[in-house]
Amino acid sequence: MFCEECGNEVNPVTRICHSCGKSAPEASASASPISERFKARTQDALNAIKIIATNPVGGLPAAFQSLEKRHAMEVGIAFGVTFELCAVVGLYLLLPRWAGTPGLGDILKLLVLGLVPFAVAAGASALARRVFAAPGGSIESDVFIAGTAVLPFGVVFLLAGIVGAANFEVVAITAVFSLSYTILILYTGCTRISGISEQRAAPAVPIIVLIAAWLSKILLAALL
Repeated sequence: MFCEECGNEVNPVTRICHSCGKSAPEASASASPISERFKARTQDALNAIKIIATNPVGGLPAAFQSLEKRHAMEVGIAFGVTFELCAVVGLYLLLPRWAGTPGLGDILKLLVLGLVPFAVAAGASALARRVFAAPGGSIESDVFIAGTAVLPFGVVFLLAGIVGAANFEVVAITAVFSLSYTILILYTGCTRISGISEQRAAPAVPIIVLIAAWLSKILLAALL
C-alpha cells in the first residue's frame, strides 16, 4: 500500500508510512495501490504546477527536489499526457474548420503527433547532458523537465481550439507567454537540475526548442 500524503510505501505490519510517518487510516489501507499512487502523483503534479507557475526559475528545481526521482518522472509523464490531451482536443476542434470532421484515423494521428514535442524535449535534454558532460541530472529529471516545458503549450492548443482562428490575437499573446515559460523552464532545468553551465545552456535551449518544433512540423505535414 502507498501513502496518500507522500506516495511512498506504507509498512504493511505497522501501517505507518516509512517517509512521512502517517498512520494507516491516513494512508488509505483499504484503497488499491494503483488508486493511492494515482492520487499521490496527482497531488504532486498540482503542487508542482502551483510552485512553477508563479516562479518557473526558482520553482522548477524546488519542485523536482521535493520529489523522489521516480515520482518526479511520473509527474513529468503526467504533464506530458496532459499536454497531449490538450493538444488533441484543441486540434480536433480546429480540424473541422480546416478539412471536414476528423475520423478515427485522424484522432490516432493527433495522438502520435502530441507525443513528439514531449519525447523530443526529453531526448534532447538527455543528449545535452551527455554532450556537455553535465555532473547532475538523470533520465527522471529529463522527463520531468520535458513534461513541465511542454505543458504551457497545451494551454495554447486548447485555447486555439476553443476560441478559433477569429481570435488570433488572444492565441498569439498566450503563445508568447507560453514560449517564455518554456524557455525559462528548459534553461533552468539545464542549469539548476542537470548542472550544465550557463554558457553552454544558452545555445542548448534554443536548439532543443527548434528541434522539437521542426520535427513536430514535419510530422504534422506527414500525418495531416
